[in-house]
Amino acid sequence: MTREEFEIAALRRLQLLYPRARFLKAGQLEIAILRTPSGRPTAHRLRLSRAWAAFCQNGERFDLDGYLTRVVGTVEHRLPPDWDSARRLVFPKLLMRDVQRRLNGTPLYYFLAGELGYVLSCDDYDVALNADHLRMWGVPEECVLASAQDNLVRLWDSASIVAWTVQDNIRAFHVEVNHGHKAAFVLLPEFYQRAVEVLNATEIMVAIPNRNFLVAFSAGDTDFHQTLQPILRKELAAGYALSRVLLRLDESGYCLDAKPIA
Repeated sequence: MTREEFEIAALRRLQLLYPRARFLKAGQLEIAILRTPSGRPTAHRLRLSRAWAAFCQNGERFDLDGYLTRVVGTVEHRLPPDWDSARRLVFPKLLMRDVQRRLNGTPLYYFLAGELGYVLSCDDYDVALNADHLRMWGVPEECVLASAQDNLVRLWDSASIVAWTVQDNIRAFHVEVNHGHKAAFVLLPEFYQRAVEVLNATEIMVAIPNRNFLVAFSAGDTDFHQTLQPILRKELAAGYALSRVLLRLDESGYCLDAKPIA
C-alpha cells in the first residue's frame, strides 16, 4: 500500500466509523476534522505520520481502526482543562480566510499574509483555538500570543535551514521542521536575523504559498524569483494556499509586496 492509498483508506474508515462527523483530506498525511463524532462544528487536524510509520513497520498487522478510534473518538474530550496545561502546546498559525470562517466561535487573528490564529498542537491532532477556549481557560489573548511566540522560538531552535545553492552561491533557503504551520516563522526576529546571515542581504523576500512551505531569497535576486515560480505554482496547488503575494522583510519589519509569487 502506498502512502496515498493509506491516506484514502484512513479517510474511508473514518467516514464509516463516524457517520455524523465530517472529514476531508488536508495536507500530506493529514486529515481535517470539520465536525466531531457527535456532529459539532470544529477545526481539528489529524496527523497520520505516526500511523503511517507504524503501518510501514507492521504491515497488515497494524490496527488502523483501533488507532483512529483512540485518537478521533476522544477528540471532543481531550482539550487541556486549564491554561497551565495548555500554554506549552499553543502555536501561532497563519490561516486562509475560508478556514477562519469555519471556526467554531469567534476567530482570533492579526492580519499578515493570511490571518494569524492560534493552534493547540497535541500528539496526533491540532485544535484551532477561538475565543470560547480562552474564556474557558480565563486567559487574555495577550498571554496566548506571548506563549505562542515563545513556543515558536523553541520550535525554531530545533529547525534546520536548507540552503539552495547555484554554482556554489546560496540563492535561497527553506526551513525543515517536524511540525506544520512553519509559515509562522516569519513572525520571529530570529528568522530575519538568520536570513540576513545566510543570504548576505538585509532585504529579504519570503514566499509562503501554503502553510507548510516557506522559502526565502534576497529581494535583489530577481532572476532567482523567475526560476522559483514553477515550484511556487506547484505549492499553491498543493492545498491550504496561504499567500499569492510575496512578503518583504527588512530591518523595520515586514510588509506585503504587490508582486505575485508565481
